[in-house]
Parts: sequence; structure tokens; C-alpha cells
Amino acid sequence: MIRAQLTGNYASRIIAAASNRIGEPLGEKFQISNWDDAADQILEAAESALANKRERLAGENGQIARDIESLMPREINETTKLQLLLSLSQGARTGFDQKTHRQVKQVFSRFNYVFLIAQLLEGQEADQITDDVLNHLEEAEEALRAAWGQREFNRLSANAQKLADFGVAAKNAFGEERLNEAVSTLPESDREALIESIGRYVLNEVHRQLLLGATTELWVDYLTRIEALRVSIGLEAFAQRDPLVQYKSRASEMFAQLVEDIRGLVISRVFAYQPRPVEITPVESSDAPVALQSANVDANRKKKRRRH
Repeated sequence: MIRAQLTGNYASRIIAAASNRIGEPLGEKFQISNWDDAADQILEAAESALANKRERLAGENGQIARDIESLMPREINETTKLQLLLSLSQGARTGFDQKTHRQVKQVFSRFNYVFLIAQLLEGQEADQITDDVLNHLEEAEEALRAAWGQREFNRLSANAQKLADFGVAAKNAFGEERLNEAVSTLPESDREALIESIGRYVLNEVHRQLLLGATTELWVDYLTRIEALRVSIGLEAFAQRDPLVQYKSRASEMFAQLVEDIRGLVISRVFAYQPRPVEITPVESSDAPVALQSANVDANRKKKRRRH
């Protein structure tokens, strides 16, 4: 009786997980007597659900067949191929917003390429996969750095009068001695250097957001577990020879695990992270401190004259 109940519970969880992964219901009528029967029924239902989904999406009258002509790019290259694949994996439908009582366009995911990726990665060495992922990340960051730098340069150029209006990025690119130069007189080489510096600054802030968000999320849980460890060590101190050594040992292991968790969370989010807008604030040029210093000197001179 207990074995049959446990088998039914595990089978229900596997059915729910498979249905969630496939994106299609597997059905509700499963006559499960033992684990072998459950495995056979689940596999058969999964294959049937995949076949139905394939026909609904890629069949003669499927959704992809209807959308592929309108989504087909004029020029075929590696970038447009990826854009087409991403566009085909998403669909749009008309929904009803209960708050505004209006029809809205809802974007949903039709399928993902996890099985295709698994087939492409089959037989490859782990080092080669790691190198490919890192190369892709570096190229993506380079493209983002150029795009963000150009975007922020265009936005700030509308009201910028001098290099100081471009904030720390201009200071890093040209130093403090050139912050008072007019933006309109910049040569093309300096303009490109400024765009590169702005992009590097924005990308660094995005890295900071990503790392700070992951650290903050896991740090609270870490402090809670450290406090629980301190209480448990205090309760066990009566039976231990040296509770402080035990506390340091466990706390060190927990901190090492925290670092690993932060690294894993950052890696899992780095390719799908949606950064918040980064604002660049102008920096003060060297004229302001000089003027303030001269004003203080004049005030001191006047005070000295009054004393005489």
C-alpha cells in the first residue's frame, strides 16, 4: 500500500515536470500499478504530446508555417538567422486586460531549443564548450559596450557643452585637464575614444548591478544561517570541548559555499540579465575649485584689513 502510494506520488511529479517541459498536457488518466507501468505510460504520453505539438506548430497548417513568410528576413546572414529562430520561438495572441478592460497583445513562448542544443553539444569536450561560451560572452559584451556607448553619447550630446558633462567617462578618457574643452571641437578620434569610454563605464555599472543583486539576495540568507549556527553552537557548547573552533570551521564552510552560490547565480543570470538604466552625472571641472579658492583668499584679505 505504501509502495503504491509513493509510486503514484513520484509518477505525478514526473508527469507534471514532463508536461511543463513539453508545454502540452499529458492527460489525467494513468492506471499505475508499479513503476515499470508508470514509466511506459509516461513515455507513451510524452511522445504523443510531442507529436501533437509538432503538428500544431510545424504542420502544414501550423503556426510556424503561417508566420515564417512574414518573419523571413530580406538578407540572410548569421544575425538574421538567429533573429528568425528567436522570433519563431515566440508567438502573440490577443488577451483581455481586467484592469483596463481592453484587448492587449500578449507574447508567449511556443517552444525552446533546449533539445536542439543538447544534440549540438553531444560529444563535445567540456573545455571546448567553455571556450565557446566565453568567446560568445566577450563578443556580446563588446557589441553591448559599443551600442550603449553610442546611445549614451547621443543622449548626452543634446545638452552637453563641455567634456565635463559626460561625467567620469570623459575624465577616464582624457583626464581632468581636458574637462573644460568644448564638445563641438572634438576631433573624430577623440569622439570615438569618448564613446568607447562611455560604453566601458556603462558596462562596468551593469556588472556592478548584476554582482550586487546576486550578493544582496544571498547575503540575507547567509546571515540568517550564520545566526542559526551561532545559536546551535551555543546550545551544544555544554557537550563540546571547544565550541569556538567548531563555530569557525562551520562558518568558514558556509562562507565558501556562499561564494560558490554567488558565482553560480551570476553565471545563470549574465546572459539573460535586463539591466536598469545607467545615468551618467557630470563632474566638476577644475574651474570651480579655483574660483572658490580665490573667493576664500579675498575674504581672508578683507578680514585682515578690518583688523588693522
